[in-house]
Amino acid sequence: MKHDLRRRLTIEFVLLFVLLYFLGGAVAIFMFAAQLDRSIDNELQGLAAEVLPSVDITARGPSLNRWGMRAQSRHEEVPFSIQVFDAQRHLLEEFGPIGHRQLSSGFVRVDGPNQSSLDDINLRSFFIEIQDDTKLSGYLQVQVSVRQRDDALKQIVLTMVSLSPFLALAVAVCGSWFAGNAVKPVEETMELLRQFVADAAHEINTPISVIEASVQTLEATFEDSQLGSNVLAIINRASGRMKSLGQSLVVLSRMESPDYPAPIDHIRLESIALPVLAECEQLARARRIELCCEPLPDVTLLGNSESLERLLLNLVANAIRYTDENGVVHVKYQVDGDWLRISVEDTGIGIPEESMPHIFQRFYRVDKSRSRDIGGFGLGLAIVKAIIDRHKGEIQVESEVGKGSRFTVSLKRLP
Repeated sequence: MKHDLRRRLTIEFVLLFVLLYFLGGAVAIFMFAAQLDRSIDNELQGLAAEVLPSVDITARGPSLNRWGMRAQSRHEEVPFSIQVFDAQRHLLEEFGPIGHRQLSSGFVRVDGPNQSSLDDINLRSFFIEIQDDTKLSGYLQVQVSVRQRDDALKQIVLTMVSLSPFLALAVAVCGSWFAGNAVKPVEETMELLRQFVADAAHEINTPISVIEASVQTLEATFEDSQLGSNVLAIINRASGRMKSLGQSLVVLSRMESPDYPAPIDHIRLESIALPVLAECEQLARARRIELCCEPLPDVTLLGNSESLERLLLNLVANAIRYTDENGVVHVKYQVDGDWLRISVEDTGIGIPEESMPHIFQRFYRVDKSRSRDIGGFGLGLAIVKAIIDRHKGEIQVESEVGKGSRFTVSLKRLP
């Protein structure tokens, strides 16, 4: 239990870290990209304001020919795409690298020379109006490639992804250490509780044995007294119930304790099933219930014989107890690959849907009044679940109120 809890806490800690890491990284990249875009826009606005005074108004519209000739004569390389449009938004002149030949603002995309989407160029665009006195003469548009911006963002993403496995491993190591420290007091408390349950169960058995011995002695004394016999019968039943409770608590504490060295053997299915079915046949006959059992398959299990016998006994006895007279209880077996599946079906009262998540809890009883009548403590299914967990098996429950229930246990079998 300790190692399972520690492993689960470590995995959850790592998953939480990865989620926060990429979520925080996405927010940081978004903010960084937004800041880069603002810087590029400020640069484009400054360039447009710098070039605007050089625009000449001609008969055909605004022109930057004289500015372009001066730049060419000085052998100045123009890293920006500078375009001049007329008032009708028709492109008149273009200087520098190829740009998007329509007025636009923000991100634009230009087809590359190879007509491939991989060669397309991403640009950031900005334009301003060209005024002749108060008359709109045209537009000046400046654009710049954002390749460096995109490369920087890709490099950040690549770095984050590349570092994530190493960071996750480091967090897993640290998380395992923290989880171990966090689980330690919880495990110590659980161990004390398990020890308390086991000790209390043993202590209960001692006075019960004395009561039983005293009752047997008194039975001889009050052999001729009807009143005495009734009283002794009540005491005998009560002590028997207490003894059964103590034994169930002992078994449950052993199954849930990782330190309990349950002997593991090769077990023939018939060696545990036949005694259980014989005992339950008597219980079923007393309650006028038909117990139907399929032929036993030739299967060998690896586990603890006493535990597996109690598992089957609890399931079949539980089905009989919660089935009314003239009902039917079926015990079925299925060999499925490496698994043996044992199904116990009944035509009993069924389990309400709201009770399904709680049926394996200690002392939980679906029908408390019925449990009192048949002597149940609500520990049978808790013991079944503990035994299955100890044997690395599985259990599935299907039930419908008024129609019955099916408990299917899956256990590993030997080839």
